[in-house]
Amino acid sequence: MAEAVHYRSARLVRMVGGVLALVLAIGLALVLKTDYERRVEAARVQTKAFADSGQHLLGEHLGVVQRAMEGVASDSAEFVARVPDRAQALISENMTGVARRQKDEIADLLFVNENGKAITHGEGDPTLPSWAHDAANHENLRLGPLESRHGQWLLPTAVPAGDGRWVLARLKQTKLQDIVEHVHAGTGGVAAVTDRYGKIVARSGHSPGAIGETVDGLFEPLGPTQSHRATQIDGVDRMVAVSGPEKYPLWVSVGVATSAVLSPWYRFAFFAICLYLAYCVGFAYLYRRVAASERAQVRELNERLQIQSQLADAERRFRLAFDKNPLPYWVFDTKTLAFLEVNEAAVRNYGYSRDEFLSMRITDIRSMQDAQILERLFRTPDRSEDIEPDKVWVHRRKDGTTLDVRVHAASIDFAGHAARLVLAEDITERLRSERALTYRATHDVITGLPKTEALVEYLDHGIGEHAWYELVYVHLRGIDRVSDTFGLEVGRNVLRQVAARFAAIGGAHGMVAHRPGERFMVAIVDPERRDDVVAKLLAVVNEPVAVNDTLHTLDPQLGAASHPLDGRRAGQVIACAALAAHARTQAAEPIQVFEPAMAERAVERLTMASRMRQAIDSDELAVHFQPIVDATTGAICKLEALIRWRRPDGTDVPPGVFIPLCEKTGLVLPLGRWTLDAVARAYLELGAAGRGELPVALNVSAVQFQRGDVASQVRAVVNAYHLPSHALQVELTESSLMDQERAVPALRALRAQGTHVSLDDFGTGFSSMGYLRDLPIDSLKIDRSFVVGVDTDDRAASICRSIIVLAHTLGMSVVAEGVESEGQYTWLSRNGCDQIQGYYVAHPMPLPALLTYLATQPPVRPVRSQSADTR
Repeated sequence: MAEAVHYRSARLVRMVGGVLALVLAIGLALVLKTDYERRVEAARVQTKAFADSGQHLLGEHLGVVQRAMEGVASDSAEFVARVPDRAQALISENMTGVARRQKDEIADLLFVNENGKAITHGEGDPTLPSWAHDAANHENLRLGPLESRHGQWLLPTAVPAGDGRWVLARLKQTKLQDIVEHVHAGTGGVAAVTDRYGKIVARSGHSPGAIGETVDGLFEPLGPTQSHRATQIDGVDRMVAVSGPEKYPLWVSVGVATSAVLSPWYRFAFFAICLYLAYCVGFAYLYRRVAASERAQVRELNERLQIQSQLADAERRFRLAFDKNPLPYWVFDTKTLAFLEVNEAAVRNYGYSRDEFLSMRITDIRSMQDAQILERLFRTPDRSEDIEPDKVWVHRRKDGTTLDVRVHAASIDFAGHAARLVLAEDITERLRSERALTYRATHDVITGLPKTEALVEYLDHGIGEHAWYELVYVHLRGIDRVSDTFGLEVGRNVLRQVAARFAAIGGAHGMVAHRPGERFMVAIVDPERRDDVVAKLLAVVNEPVAVNDTLHTLDPQLGAASHPLDGRRAGQVIACAALAAHARTQAAEPIQVFEPAMAERAVERLTMASRMRQAIDSDELAVHFQPIVDATTGAICKLEALIRWRRPDGTDVPPGVFIPLCEKTGLVLPLGRWTLDAVARAYLELGAAGRGELPVALNVSAVQFQRGDVASQVRAVVNAYHLPSHALQVELTESSLMDQERAVPALRALRAQGTHVSLDDFGTGFSSMGYLRDLPIDSLKIDRSFVVGVDTDDRAASICRSIIVLAHTLGMSVVAEGVESEGQYTWLSRNGCDQIQGYYVAHPMPLPALLTYLATQPPVRPVRSQSADTR
């Protein structure tokens, strides 16, 4: 009897121990496999993201180069069309200017013919026909094979310029090297750029010797079952991702060190294996003892008790392996769906006690829908295997919160019950991260509104190709100024409030999107609600925004364009609406509707801006000088410098056209520097002619005064040309001085260094006694609009007399500009005006004519009476 009992005990040990070993092995293998795949997949996604980021940076850089080269090609074609006799010289000057501005990126820039022979100055490329017409080049910018010239690596590029000509540029490899160096691939990671010829163009990690080598030198050959490769250059094993070309035939590969990715997994696997080996050792020990006692025929009862004790010990070991698993484990009956056993991780993660779990059914932790699915599956025998292995389930904790779970299960026989052993892997954070990445890819982080790309996708594919919609482009100028004044967080709060208003208006009848900065787009897809949405939109953009007890008023610019009238694609419609919003028209409508003429004017402005930049670089500009005389003696006391622009074709561009254009495009700063240099050189010639006592005044625009440090610029020029401190004078308009907090320090700096400051066009702005009292200004210039009728109109005379008295009271001198008659001159002189400027005295003239005028013309001396005019 005892022997039979012992045989049953040995079989029980073998069966239970084997099942537990199998269950534990399966569970640990599932956990290790899942964790390994998750880490490898995360590394793969991250590495691909790094490669895509590098490809995007590479595309943006080459896009800038492409636009610059296309601009050269376009300008050259225009030169040939408009001034063929001077086209070659203008093209060379234009290309020299572009190469000089982009000298950090371009080593060589020239025109070549279809065989690669140089047309302009520079070394051609006889290999150009072999790669410029290659089908791999899908963009207008063609890329050639990497080449080494004069000790540096260069990448040939070409853009067709018509008539079989090409614009050829050789890009410095160092810019591509900067891109890969900025691709962050973690510790031990590297990034590389390769071309379609199988050559390494750039590689991070201080490996200049790899540049120009074949791609085979990057990694060892990849086997069919390998998930990573070893880098031959430094021998480091890495996981590699490659981003194929977006526009240009260049590949970006990024390798993340495998050791950095799998180091935590190795530690986890070591712990799991140690746990399993501990169980196996205990099981082997128990089975060996039971087998030995079987061979000994179970001699004594105490031996049976000892075996029972060992079985209890084995059960404790099972409990240890089951309970101490870091992931939730449980066993449930497939017929009743009742929990049969749970481990400590399940109790800890779900909030129920063990007793509460054992009184519950598996459906109690599922949603109602999931519970119905389980009931239906386990109601029919052998249906449990129909559960999808990768299905994500929603589990409910005791406190009511939910978590996303991927279940790994196996059918087992547990204490006579048909049961399922379940391992529940919590993937809530992983799914949340994936959703967050998807959201951030399509939505602005600050406003929560969709980005431009999401709006384009919605309009082009979401509402139908032939559907009508109107797009309103809103530029709320002033939000950036709020950020600069009150802080970044206040500016963001203003932006969020405005975005919430737009979302409330456009969300019900279309879509609202946000462009970085101060720009929003509202797409209206319901024509019947168009007027209602526009009315609400106008009310929103004109309503002040309250943040921190402060009202912020914004300056809205709105433009509208519709589909399909103004474009077949959403990108075209958005561009038209933006162009309308920024167009300056005389119309009183609050929303500017796009017209084709706006695009033509925009092209003209861009063309004029391009020509203006060339004019500054190529010295097409000239400075004319107009004398200013003493009202009492008629002697010339100073000169005013005026900029003139004559194009190579002989046509003159008025200052009223090109100076406002320079202010809008930012060219006013280089124009101001050019003017200072030109006036300084002219003063040296005046000194050489014996007229160095005449100071020269030059106009400084409001934009130049507000954006630059005029005092330091004048001081630098005076020091560079060794001029007297009084040689250069500055004339400012009233709009330059409206921000007194910035204007007063700048004016004081000018006065401290001896620079005379005049307030130009006085009387046409918002002048006041307090305004003038607080500003350190030396003289006032009466605007020509008051001088015109000063000797015939009582109102004009009263205004001029008041300005003269005001200036003298504040210790300033007075200059009257626009004097064109003897009567005007006589009245101003008799009524105390200090200096006179205008055509009556002299017209503006170039420097050679001025030197002749100063040497030969006597001073203007009008007839003076002894009594003052009492008009």
